[in-house]
Amino acid sequence: MKTSVICILAFILSVFSNQLSAQSNSQTESAEKQKGWFVELNAGVQMSGIKDEDFIPSNYSPLLKITAGKWIGQWWGLQLGYKGLWFNAISDDIRHHYTYLYTELMIDANALLTKSDKPRFWSLILHAGPGYFYNNEYHKSNICGNLGVQNQFRINNQFSISIDISAIVGWDIYQGDEDILPGVSGGLVYRF
Repeated sequence: MKTSVICILAFILSVFSNQLSAQSNSQTESAEKQKGWFVELNAGVQMSGIKDEDFIPSNYSPLLKITAGKWIGQWWGLQLGYKGLWFNAISDDIRHHYTYLYTELMIDANALLTKSDKPRFWSLILHAGPGYFYNNEYHKSNICGNLGVQNQFRINNQFSISIDISAIVGWDIYQGDEDILPGVSGGLVYRF
């Protein structure tokens, strides 16, 4: 299984670097400065499930999200990320430690709809993609999906504040059937 994960990550990085080298020079200078490489660090809260009975205090847990990526065009880009550290479940009082590594396509909805090169104070970013989920308690891995919506508020040319609403969606994450780990996090984006 470890070999297949390494092969998947190598393939993703290969596609990622090929896209970077094929980037068009038709972008304006302001768009290149605003939309380039970035790293992001977010912290927040997540819960297991979305049913009415899941909304109890003991079902919430901290969420750490770290991403790095590149805006390829004026309205789209790619990112690689990590989510963790653990989630709680209603069925027990155990911290279910996990590691989730993912890659995503990002779409800047504002740039897509307005076609403007001017830096914006607010950007709505849609993101989705596959990832590798490893449950440390079950010693089991899965391929899951990650999808979300992020609001970014630009502070200056290098920094933005982000608020992300996203979820890990998959089969047998914690209860043997369709599972979801929704979360809300906030943090800082650094562009370079």
